[in-house]
Amino acid sequence: MLSRQWARAPEKATATVRVAPVISPNRLRLRRLGKDHDASVIIRAVARKRRVALRDLLGPARGDGQTAAARQLAMYLVHVLLGRSQEAVGRLFGRDASTVSHACRTIEDLRDAPPLETEIAGVEALLQPQEAANVA
Repeated sequence: MLSRQWARAPEKATATVRVAPVISPNRLRLRRLGKDHDASVIIRAVARKRRVALRDLLGPARGDGQTAAARQLAMYLVHVLLGRSQEAVGRLFGRDASTVSHACRTIEDLRDAPPLETEIAGVEALLQPQEAANVA
């Protein structure tokens, strides 16, 4: 004969499921930007000089012409000045590497214009004190 333990219905196991909070892609890009200080300095400087909101620069939407041009410049500077790969720059901006490649070609073609060259030199100057402090 079965004991009383076996005669009872088995207890139902309850499982608790943790659901990770949903984080927007823009917030993920801002987190990545926070981990890369030098890229953050460049992107914020371009946003300030071009008078474009940081969320628009890093956001998923293409934006108007002014926003797209500022994003292209920021991508180019992060790639060239910091030596980041096009794939890494694409991840930082939430774009494909081919988009970064196009941005770099576009800015290279426009680089002969004096206003753009002055703007690039200004952003480069922001990085110089940090590099000197890292060497010392």
